[in-house]
Amino acid sequence: MIRRKALPRPLALALLAGLSAAAVPALAQPMERARAAQAKGDLRTAQIELRNAVRDDPRSTAARLALVQASIDLGDGVTAEKEARAALEIGADPVVTTAALLRAYLVQGRHADLLRDFPVPAGNPALGAQVASGRALAQLSLNQQDNAAASVAEALSFGPNVAEPHLAAAALALAKGDRPGAEAEADKALAADPNSIEALLRKGTLQMTRGAAREGAETIGRVVAIAPGNVPARLSRAEALMQLGDNAAAKQDVDAALTSQPGSAAAIYLRATLLARAGDWRGADESLQRIQPVLSSFPDGYLIQALTKRALNQTAQAEDSARRHVARRPDDVRGVKLLAAMDMEAGRPDGAAGTLTRYLSRLGPQGQADADTYDLLGRAHGAARRPREAAEALGRAAALAPQDTGVLNRLAAARLGAGDARGAVEAAEKSLALQPEQPPVRELLATASMLRGDMSGASAQLDRLGEAGRRGEAAGVTEGTLKLTKLDFVGARASYEAVLRDHPDSIGARLGLARVAAAGGRPDEAEKLLGEVLRRDPGNADALGQLGAAARPGSPRAVPARAVLEAAQAAAPGELPLTLALAEVLVRSNEGEKALALVESPALRANPRNRGPLLPMARAEALVALSRWDDAREAARAALAEDPASIEARLRLAALTLRQGDARAAESIIQEGLRSAPGDVRLQQAYVGLVKQARGLDAALAQADRLALQPTSLPAAAGLRGDLLAGENRLEDAARAYAAANEKTPNSFLALRQSAMLRNAGKVPEAAAVLRAWVARQPDDLNALQALASMDIMQRRYAEAEAGLTKLVERAPNDAVALNNLAWLVDRRGATAQAREMAERAYALSQNVDTADTLGWIVTRAGDPRLGVSLLRQSVNGREAAGRPDQAAAYRLAYALHQSGNRDEALRILTPVLANTAAFDGRPEAERLLADLKAGR
Repeated sequence: MIRRKALPRPLALALLAGLSAAAVPALAQPMERARAAQAKGDLRTAQIELRNAVRDDPRSTAARLALVQASIDLGDGVTAEKEARAALEIGADPVVTTAALLRAYLVQGRHADLLRDFPVPAGNPALGAQVASGRALAQLSLNQQDNAAASVAEALSFGPNVAEPHLAAAALALAKGDRPGAEAEADKALAADPNSIEALLRKGTLQMTRGAAREGAETIGRVVAIAPGNVPARLSRAEALMQLGDNAAAKQDVDAALTSQPGSAAAIYLRATLLARAGDWRGADESLQRIQPVLSSFPDGYLIQALTKRALNQTAQAEDSARRHVARRPDDVRGVKLLAAMDMEAGRPDGAAGTLTRYLSRLGPQGQADADTYDLLGRAHGAARRPREAAEALGRAAALAPQDTGVLNRLAAARLGAGDARGAVEAAEKSLALQPEQPPVRELLATASMLRGDMSGASAQLDRLGEAGRRGEAAGVTEGTLKLTKLDFVGARASYEAVLRDHPDSIGARLGLARVAAAGGRPDEAEKLLGEVLRRDPGNADALGQLGAAARPGSPRAVPARAVLEAAQAAAPGELPLTLALAEVLVRSNEGEKALALVESPALRANPRNRGPLLPMARAEALVALSRWDDAREAARAALAEDPASIEARLRLAALTLRQGDARAAESIIQEGLRSAPGDVRLQQAYVGLVKQARGLDAALAQADRLALQPTSLPAAAGLRGDLLAGENRLEDAARAYAAANEKTPNSFLALRQSAMLRNAGKVPEAAAVLRAWVARQPDDLNALQALASMDIMQRRYAEAEAGLTKLVERAPNDAVALNNLAWLVDRRGATAQAREMAERAYALSQNVDTADTLGWIVTRAGDPRLGVSLLRQSVNGREAAGRPDQAAAYRLAYALHQSGNRDEALRILTPVLANTAAFDGRPEAERLLADLKAGR
């Protein structure tokens, strides 16, 4: 509803209508013309004619009162006040005239003056009712609710059957948020005076507010019938008609209002809204510019302006208006969604997600947003590469809109990205049940089936696409990946290259070809392909991760990989993820000046998508590398200012503040973070760490215990005592602390930490027993199952480890670590074919040193040592690049080389391995192999 001052009820229409030429001959012509003008809603002309009538007969109280009312209807409070005072002087009815004078004051906003000039009179109840009612309205305008309540009670005592006291009571009820009470008082006012224009307006407006737009339009229509020129009535009915979708009839009312009051901001605003609805964005913009100084007085003013500016491609102005609307009305989902959509269009998904998340948090745990809001949030998280959060939001959207195939498809994709292949299949199948012919969904099902280890199911889904469907990009990439999973590198390359012929910009095909090249021992080709990916998608996490790892100092591919990263960044200097990846490599290479120059480039600052804490955080890291501590601290402060909720920025600022010797300020920074995020474990650990540094271990332990007593700090705070003791290397004491906390607050991470402390203390059986007890209690805790299997392997309890990992893989079929370890166990007991299938799946899911090692060893002993050499070389080179060479892995590579006929390289690799006397699994076998190699066998 439009917010405006309530205009007063016409008082003299009946007087004007009752005059005749015979009764008042001198006034007949101007009064008749005034009456005719009012009937047409032309109040300007009516006011002019009434001025003429007053000029012709200054002693006519009827003419003066009619002029008073016409002036009030026009919002001309100054003229109304002047003429009302003149009417009193010539003997007009003091009750009627004083009521008009009070309304003139209210129209002018002279609320304090009204209270000063109009004390409640004694001895005249009719006049007292009017004055007390006027005082109540003035007091409400001045936010004096208690005084207004007293005035309303006084007015009702003077005139319980008069309309004005009940209208004042309605205004008081509205001020208290009691809309039903306000409508009841409006009904009483109408019972006292069925033709009270103000009562009809109040009643109609309240009907509209509670959603009864049609009834509201009918009620306000009675006002228009009585007073066609009443601007508030015309505008209120226009609003009701707009709610009903009758824009043509609403336009007639708005045009009539503008005829009476061409400068009416409310009428111009409604006209702008109607023009926007009609798609006349230029006209809407022109109207809004006329009322720009008062646009904020309309609840939807900035929203309409944002929509208009957006339609005119005036993006900056549109965003500014949308942000103003959301700042003023953070609970209005229309503005929230509009602002989020504009952030998405501008490539700022983090901003969109933040806006939507803040809105949802305001709803509280019992609040419920609509499906579109959750869908938009899911898309924002997806664009920001947060598939888990995207899946959660889209899951809520799908629950609210279960027939929306678009939402279901986005949910399936998000779940797949989050590693939930089973959930992806569920969503995709629901979508296909609603709309069977969706090739992209079939492609997604094929990918999901593959990730679940159901290779035959993936092939079946591809077959259902038909020959034409299989030429789709996703289908071709999935087909290539299926072949890659089976180590058919030639077939995989052919499939990926076929995709590129049909889809030259395919990211997935290039990533697949890079994997084929890496598996074939062609890192230069792989890096070139990854560079091509970054030129098309500068934020691609897969390509950035691989190139960033290869470019780190000490890696055998550091120089060429860094060159690829530098070329990609030079081609897209404004892209933040790519620049951050290169800056990290430079910092690690002790090239802080280059890193600083990179993150301070104008191109980065000019890109609006780079708003947020990441860029100033990167600047802080570069400054830290240069030991420019003061500047680094200011950069971290800037990062926190960009996003006060950023834990990383807060921790970095606190650490730099502490380094400057201001422990108290560092503690305050962390405490401020804990006030808004009391359950964050990183902040909690930082806080007790600061206490420990400043006041000692006992004080820190006491603070940890206090935090553990606060419900909002749990469950994370339950482990703080154990964390502190672990930091002192008091491993068994830490284990006991975790155990005690787990008794009070059972939690997976406490059990895992207790077990880890015992294992680090050399008590592996006891550590395994803790996990076994926890898994018996929580059999679906995947992290605990993984840790228990690792400990079982350490204790050579292979059967128990295999059983645990089998259960884990059933629940998480795309867990590459679990699959890889299970493949190793299955191969160990001789089930080579089954082990190879698992190892292939693990390698397809995550091509890393461990999966390459396991699969390479299996295929070598299965009779394919050339393929084994390629995979085992990946493992050995990768470990050396990461600075953690592995003697056992080197032995396995030497074995594969020997089996493939490359005796000399096998000897070169194995000799230094065994020169080191350290024990490793397979050392006796390695020694026998070295003897054979030296003997030429």
